[in-house]
Order: sequence, then C-alpha cells, then structure tokens
Amino acid sequence: MRPPLALRARFVPLPEKITAEALVARFPEKKQKKVKVFTKYRPDDDVGDTSQAANPLGSHIYFYNHLLSKRVIYSLYQTLYNNKAMKQVTFMGKKTVPEAIRKDMWTPFLTASFTNPKTGLKAFQHLRELRKLHETQWDMELMKKPVKERSKILQDQRATSIADLAAVCKRDVLSGEKVRLRWMNIYDAEYADEWPVSVVHDVETAQGIRYHARRMGRFVAEEEPVVPAVEEIKEVQEVGIAEAKPEEVKEKITVV
Repeated sequence: MRPPLALRARFVPLPEKITAEALVARFPEKKQKKVKVFTKYRPDDDVGDTSQAANPLGSHIYFYNHLLSKRVIYSLYQTLYNNKAMKQVTFMGKKTVPEAIRKDMWTPFLTASFTNPKTGLKAFQHLRELRKLHETQWDMELMKKPVKERSKILQDQRATSIADLAAVCKRDVLSGEKVRLRWMNIYDAEYADEWPVSVVHDVETAQGIRYHARRMGRFVAEEEPVVPAVEEIKEVQEVGIAEAKPEEVKEKITVV
C-alpha cells in the first residue's frame, strides 16, 4: 500500500524556509545513461577522390557473386539495381531466373578501377559479351549431361569471369594505362593463367563488406621511373668487364 504524502515528507530534509511547495516530497532526478557512439570503421588506405565528378561512368566495374549458384553480375555502380541487374540473368533451366534481385544473396568479390573511363566501358561491354558466349556455346560433353547438372555448371561463373577479365585487360588496355584490381580474396586471381603488366593487384582492407561494394575513388597510376640510356650503357660495360676478368686470369695461368 502506498503511504500518504505526509508520511513520506518525514524522510525528506526540511528546507530553510518552510513553504507549501517545500513540504512536497522531492525525489532525486534520474541519471542519464551514457550512450555509446558507434563510429563507422574507416580503413587506413587511400581510395582516392570519391566525388562523382572525378569518377565518371566506366571508372570502376564491380563484380557481384551469388552465394549459392556462384553466378556473376557486373555493375558500373556501387550497388545493384534490380532493373539493370536482371538483364544480365539468363534462363538456364527451371528456377534459374528469380523474380527480383535479392541483395542479401549477392556479395562483391572484386572491384576493377581504370585510369581511362572509356576503357572501362569497353571492358564492361566485352565482359558481358564473353559471358554470353559461355552461356550459349556448350561442349559436347556438357550437352550429354542432365539439365540440372548442366545449369549448375553454367551458373558457376566465378572462375570464367576472372579469366575473361585477364583477357580483356590484355586486349583493351592501351599502353600507358593502368588497371587496379581490389580483391576480397587474393587467391581468386589464380583462376587466370596470366595477367598483363598493366594490372595492379590490391587487397580490400575494409571490414564487414557483405552486400554492398566499397565505394572506390579515382585511380591515379604511379609513374614508373625511367632509367636514362647513359646509366644503362655503364651497367653493360661493368658487366662486360666483370665477365672478362676470369678469362684473363685463366690465360695467365696457362702461360706460366
């Protein structure tokens, strides 16, 4: 039972001036709890200028992979848009084309950054064309397999997309241009037999990337130092002298 106000007033210290308001029981104010401020994790590496003016369309290509079927979708944007992504999903059998793109089922595994946006747009077009060839031109051994097994093999596009990227970089990237590949797993680069010299490999350092790719900034390639011709001639002369000395020593020994 709740005690009356007069009884509770006994336990409250009397004020200096006794008034009607001062006799009312005063309870201590509740202390506000300290709210923890969660700051977003920002890696130490520099991704460049992330403004839209410095990154025109074609500067980056984001590779997304399905968690179950291993199907790959190429995107020019950081996130997947349903209308644009569904155009890349082809029919390979029953239940292979979903009604819509579920973003929780697609995860980024690679980001390709180009110094020239025109080269990036050309590479994006060629990657889609090569994938279309893989989906439509089958081997005779694949034709003999059941439909379910065939659809699983055709949907596993992770390895073929990486091999196609290596071929596209070798053909489309001009001299003086560079391509930076930022991998979620660097061991995926072994799917390609050979990478051209213009490709620079890097590893993603941001944590917690699951459904959306990390926004990349403008990629500026570092200029390689050019060795002047005079220094090269001196190095060749020094190597020639070092190789000639053992032969002179042998001749002196034989003469003696």
